[in-house]
Amino acid sequence: MPPTVFARTLAPIMCLSLLAGPLPARAEDTIRCTSHRFGYEYCSVDTGDRVELVRQRSMVSCQRDRSWGHDRHGVWVDHGCDADFRVGRGDHDHRNKAVAGVALVGLAALLAMSASKQAQAQVQEEVSTWAVGSFAGYDEVERTEVQLSILPGGAVTGHAGRNEFTGSFKGSRLEAGRHVFQVVRSGNGFIATDERNGRHRVVFQRAAGGY
Repeated sequence: MPPTVFARTLAPIMCLSLLAGPLPARAEDTIRCTSHRFGYEYCSVDTGDRVELVRQRSMVSCQRDRSWGHDRHGVWVDHGCDADFRVGRGDHDHRNKAVAGVALVGLAALLAMSASKQAQAQVQEEVSTWAVGSFAGYDEVERTEVQLSILPGGAVTGHAGRNEFTGSFKGSRLEAGRHVFQVVRSGNGFIATDERNGRHRVVFQRAAGGY
């Protein structure tokens, strides 16, 4: 990809990153919450809605949603559960992954758009508007009338006398059957010169309009 196209592709992503700013990281914290005399206990802490039991201290099993649980503002224990809990872990990681995923999807879309525009520009460059249509000429070397049609996509069909042929047109190069010509625009048509024989030239005039 050319440097200018690559720079244009990355610019919106860089702007998005600058506008979004750095993501706030939530520091990890470990607290101990104890159910005294098998009663309910609530330990206030900013959990970020993410809590992980990292060490059980009681003989009684600590089971999530039965003997311990949490909300955004704290951890609760019951039925004799005594344990250490890590709060806030991984919250910023998920946010970073989500934003990174959005950025990658955006970059992929921009690259696809860029590739599509490049392909369209290439087609326009390969088949100029003036070259699209039907043309007729006389091949003095082959001593026969030649008619051919050039499609917008570069495909070529035609016939020389009674012999039909196919080929392609790209840039200034015309492939017609077993011959390859260099093309120069001339009036409302073009002059095709055989790459292998400079004296083999065919002057074509437009016979019908474009597509």
